[in-house]
Amino acid sequence: MKIKICGITRFEDVSKCEESGANLIGFINIKRSKRFVTLQEIKTLVSSMKDKNKAVLVLEPDNPEEVIMKMKKTGIRIVQLHSLSKNQIKYLKWIEGFQRTLLERNITVIRAIGISNESLEMKDDELKFSSSKVKEIENFAKICDALLFDYQVKGKSGGTGLQIPTKMVLKAVKISKNVNHDIKIFLAGGMNSERIKNDIELQENVLDYFDVNSGVEDKPGIKNPELVDELMEIRAKI
Repeated sequence: MKIKICGITRFEDVSKCEESGANLIGFINIKRSKRFVTLQEIKTLVSSMKDKNKAVLVLEPDNPEEVIMKMKKTGIRIVQLHSLSKNQIKYLKWIEGFQRTLLERNITVIRAIGISNESLEMKDDELKFSSSKVKEIENFAKICDALLFDYQVKGKSGGTGLQIPTKMVLKAVKISKNVNHDIKIFLAGGMNSERIKNDIELQENVLDYFDVNSGVEDKPGIKNPELVDELMEIRAKI
């Protein structure tokens, strides 16, 4: 099991996350986020990292060109997108690959998909994912390197601090793997040490990453070193 710690805003938190063994470290450049950091701040924070390949740039762009510009400004090659259509992401990956040499690392695209009661509809007297949500998951699973399932409120995912019920997660993962067995799966949304420790169903060969943000914070953007250590101790036991 791997851990991504997101919402980093301070040098001391970059250092702590790396020191504790976080697999990925996320920087949010989305203005609606309480953990928003500018591109220049992200570039400066990333410059302090021992392994810059662990950095993830979290965006909600209007178009692929915006993603390319922000990657160039920060030097980050892993992007977590909370917007862009299937065709826009295909274009992004094509143009990015076209501009790179064989020695340069390709872009890695993680697409966030919101899941909540908004995603459900009644079918055959049972609540199931709506056909539009199933199609959304399938479409992005076919073209992205990873999917990140996060709790959705009013069509927006990320920053809610709410958890997706395990049954919903398992259904979403099954849909994803049916179309792309190699897709990596992240779970976000109010993640903390307690859920990671207790939710055996999600630990056992279902998820590739737990994505933790508020679960290791004293307040938005301020990570608690003791909570980070507790999280990593739990990971070591899984």
